[in-house]
Amino acid sequence: MSSEIPHLKERLAEAARYALMRRLLPAIRHNLAGTLQPIGMMSAMLERRLKGVAPDMAQLVKNSQALTTLSREAAATSLNLMTWLAPKDNELIAVNSAVEESLGLMATELSFRGFSLDNQATQAVAKLPKGMLRSVLTASLIALTDTFEQPASVVISVEGEAGDTRLRITVAPTAPNEGLTGVNRMPTYRALQWADVQALADAEGVHVEHAADFVQLGYAGVNAVLSQP
Repeated sequence: MSSEIPHLKERLAEAARYALMRRLLPAIRHNLAGTLQPIGMMSAMLERRLKGVAPDMAQLVKNSQALTTLSREAAATSLNLMTWLAPKDNELIAVNSAVEESLGLMATELSFRGFSLDNQATQAVAKLPKGMLRSVLTASLIALTDTFEQPASVVISVEGEAGDTRLRITVAPTAPNEGLTGVNRMPTYRALQWADVQALADAEGVHVEHAADFVQLGYAGVNAVLSQP
């Protein structure tokens, strides 16, 4: 029976990753659409100018160059978003940039649900595995906010040194907003449970502590490093 435990943990982590991706898909789709929209607008403008009686060639060259730049940026952004669905590696990334990336992905949804974000991890220079930050941190943020039916403030902070980094997410209720009551749950998929977070944490070597209004993630892996600012 004990030999089946590692296999069971792998299956639980796989199921938790699927649940997390189902929750992230609307945000990924929204971000992809936002990236592609400027290209469509620029293309439409370029087409109208090409159909003009006397096209301004100098302006067309500028528009074409701008379209090329937008296309390259969109391709890079799209590839990065796709790695959320199919990670290629588990390289070390800076905590501050990873937190900013996760919050950027979730910002629109959280704002719509009545949450305000306070990122206090902007100065965190430790580097942690990408898988841990993209999966456990993001899942913790969703699981914690799923328990709140009213608008609230979300604070993300980081403590610790190299090899012993602790990320903390705290949620505090704010003034009620009747217009947001009852829309705090995502209609697209089920709420994430702490069992999902724990399964992801076990797979990434993260220690999880949580209560009604906070979650703390501790990572003491040998891969964690401290960068110089």
